[in-house]
Amino acid sequence: MAAPAAFVLVVLLVPVIMRLCRRWRLFDSPGPLKIHARPVPRLGGVAIALALFAAPLFCGRVSVESGWPYFAGLALIWISGLVDDVRGLSPAIRLASQIAAGALVWRGGWRLPLLGDGAVDLAATCIFAAGSANALNFVDGSDGLASGVAGIIAATYIALPGAAGRPFGGAVAWALAGACAGFLIFNFPPRAKLFMGDSGSTALGFTIAFLGLNLYRSDGAAGPSLLFPFWVAALPLLDALLAVIRRLLGRASIFYGDRKQIYDLMLARGWSARRVAFACYGITAGLAVVGWMAVRTGSARFYLFSAPILAALVLAAIRLGSLEAGTREARIEQMRT
Repeated sequence: MAAPAAFVLVVLLVPVIMRLCRRWRLFDSPGPLKIHARPVPRLGGVAIALALFAAPLFCGRVSVESGWPYFAGLALIWISGLVDDVRGLSPAIRLASQIAAGALVWRGGWRLPLLGDGAVDLAATCIFAAGSANALNFVDGSDGLASGVAGIIAATYIALPGAAGRPFGGAVAWALAGACAGFLIFNFPPRAKLFMGDSGSTALGFTIAFLGLNLYRSDGAAGPSLLFPFWVAALPLLDALLAVIRRLLGRASIFYGDRKQIYDLMLARGWSARRVAFACYGITAGLAVVGWMAVRTGSARFYLFSAPILAALVLAAIRLGSLEAGTREARIEQMRT
């Protein structure tokens, strides 16, 4: 029930949100770091987040008590993203909210394995949650990209019996898949009618991190399951990691953007937004299939098989120009906005 509920909620809410954005003039305007040429309503994350809040509760076996750390963390991240979308918010405050969200789910028992239960594991879980939230935010710059990639990742978790071992985690995965499918109706290239904004992209990223932590909690973190959450989300995580390295090498703040994300580099080579979306869907789906098969079989050969695939992805991204510094003008413009 969670997937159709999330889908219907998003489809019903988006037209209302679009009208409100037009009335209140809440648009994502064109600029040096934008690829769209016209103002587009930017609060689609409201519909996504409300669906992620409400849809899991449609499952009879799910209770608010069992999932309150996820809901509380999602609320923190969504509210900070929404404030940023509407009025602007310091990157440090947004990062603090993401770290706090990670601490909440850690306190609720969703943790990274092999690091014990102390401060090291707490820090690692917070970094994982914040990193995933920002990774989806980084890829949310081309129509249909973030929602499509997140939807594929959600579908992969649904297909894993271990991920559905706890009812609440399964309900969240279904809700994420339904919300992403509903949003794609309005955000699919070549002409998106609505953007999700930071409130939507960071909510998607945090939910993906939660699904990974839930897999560890339900599956016991054995064999290839250890790498699965990183493997299935390798495309956005790699893009985010390369962005941080690129900005550090260029002596720029990691909080300010450029036009060197993987989708930017594809578009610069003449690819259409639709072609970029399908290429990223294909890469994510391919990684998901390999990871799913590895977890299902439990074969240790996955580690040997995955290394050259990951190396090929890294080399392809570097060859596209992912480590080349952005222009000074673009960094200045991002600091002003």
